[in-house]
Amino acid sequence: MHPSTASVTRSPIRVPAGARPYVLAAPSTPRAPKTARDFVRAVLRRGPLAPLLDTAVLLTSEAVTRAHLHTPRTADIRLRLLTAGHGLRISVHDDAPVRIPRPGSAAGEPQGDYGLLLTGRLADDWGTTPPGDLPRSTTLWFELRLPAAA
Repeated sequence: MHPSTASVTRSPIRVPAGARPYVLAAPSTPRAPKTARDFVRAVLRRGPLAPLLDTAVLLTSEAVTRAHLHTPRTADIRLRLLTAGHGLRISVHDDAPVRIPRPGSAAGEPQGDYGLLLTGRLADDWGTTPPGDLPRSTTLWFELRLPAAA
């Protein structure tokens, strides 16, 4: 599904019974993506969801980098990881009330977002959920599922 043609604004996903939440809050600095990668790696490394580790780390890095590039340094980035027996869901939210254009882009110029392209290709499901409290900020989420047992 290509991000420019996909309808990515969807209602929040229902949390499955038995899901385990993990939460990370980090300031919007250049170190935030590495902190988020290390966090996801630590949670998934030795559990039944380890087969999803590499994809989860890659997509988390893209989502947190995207949030960092679109927020001021005074904002926080929150990552929420929910694990369940069949897979996981990762949500990345920033507290920025206003989006900041990426460096080097002219106003009104379309910006390629390769992180969303990767997310669209690798995630089993994904989208954005606008929060009720801040205009113009969103939560980017994606789900990864274990292959069904034969």
